[in-house]
Amino acid sequence: MWRHLNRGGALLGSALAWNNGVQKTPAMGFNTWNRYACNINETLVRETANQMKNMGFLAAGYNYINIDDCWNTKTRDSSGRLVVDATKFPSGMKNLTDFLHGLGFKAGIYEDQGLTTCAGFAGSLNHELTDARTFVEWGFDYVKIDNCDSGSFQGTNAQRFKRWTDALTQVQAETGKMLFYSLVEWQSFDAWDWAPHIANSWRIYDDIQANWFRITQILNNASFIGDYSNFYAHNDLDMLENGNGALTLAEQRSHFTAWALAKSPLLIGTDISKLSQDSVDILTNPEIIAINQDTVIGEPLKPFFWGKNPDGTWDPSFPAQYWSGYWKDHKHTAVMYINFNERTVDLNFTFSHSPHLRAHKKYAVRDLWKHEDKGVFGNFFFDGSIPSHDVRAYIFTEQP
Repeated sequence: MWRHLNRGGALLGSALAWNNGVQKTPAMGFNTWNRYACNINETLVRETANQMKNMGFLAAGYNYINIDDCWNTKTRDSSGRLVVDATKFPSGMKNLTDFLHGLGFKAGIYEDQGLTTCAGFAGSLNHELTDARTFVEWGFDYVKIDNCDSGSFQGTNAQRFKRWTDALTQVQAETGKMLFYSLVEWQSFDAWDWAPHIANSWRIYDDIQANWFRITQILNNASFIGDYSNFYAHNDLDMLENGNGALTLAEQRSHFTAWALAKSPLLIGTDISKLSQDSVDILTNPEIIAINQDTVIGEPLKPFFWGKNPDGTWDPSFPAQYWSGYWKDHKHTAVMYINFNERTVDLNFTFSHSPHLRAHKKYAVRDLWKHEDKGVFGNFFFDGSIPSHDVRAYIFTEQP
């Protein structure tokens, strides 16, 4: 599908990213869709926000509470404005965003850049400015724009989604308020080519599912487009499935680590009240989140050694295994290894494999999941007994 990507030209996208002054690092928070789909209401949103705060998620950086599809009606009012479903949200959206802001969160809302949303409610096509004004009036901080029912638009996806960029820019001129803009393009999957100029994040593949194969599919895609992601503009690998389906703790750990170190937005999508403490500990690992939220280095980790496959192999079931990238400065390097094998294995690589490590230098290595220092290594690194579908993440600190 994307074997033809010209990775050498990708840096242009990062250099010209749309800096709208909102959310320099990837967004973190919660989204209703993965767990609840259309079964949402204001009580659920309020309870989730309280749980997120009480369980330490807000303190860990998860500060967006986002309402996905199914919050509005199928028709607009006589003025052409969106109508909130009064059965689900009887207090209205402004009261809800005020409540979320009072807890210390920001608030996100969903719409669609088609005639209807994916669930069949009133869409935003040809109403972008009205809807942008409405969302700012209601107190929202984040807008997610989806991609359903758009066949009537005569133009490219880039032109269609830019209508929201223009609307947000105009509303900012009117009110001083700019929203985080997340867009969801699918089917053609080329948003990284044009979305860095018009949005803060853009989806790179089909909807995530709570199974290991879909996680590997998405990560395989992400491994070829890391050059397009940087401050204010990020590849979106889709919402987190931690806590959903039958993902093992090893798979949850790998899923979260890969999304975080690819600098994807981190949006939890499960029933917070039912998360095990182990799952909570995975999602709130401060040493992993620190890489995702690095304010000095904007580029994500990228593959430097595929492992089982030859370097550069397109394999949705067995993606690149070894990834690296700078953290904080050029003397700290984050390294990630994921075991896609169905058996326990050891990992090893020489420093010369990674463009972020100096072959002639020694490095102090810290394990970010065991939260322990492993010692000082030169030229070569080895770690043993990584279980199937599990992950290792390290910080390599260059020694004098």
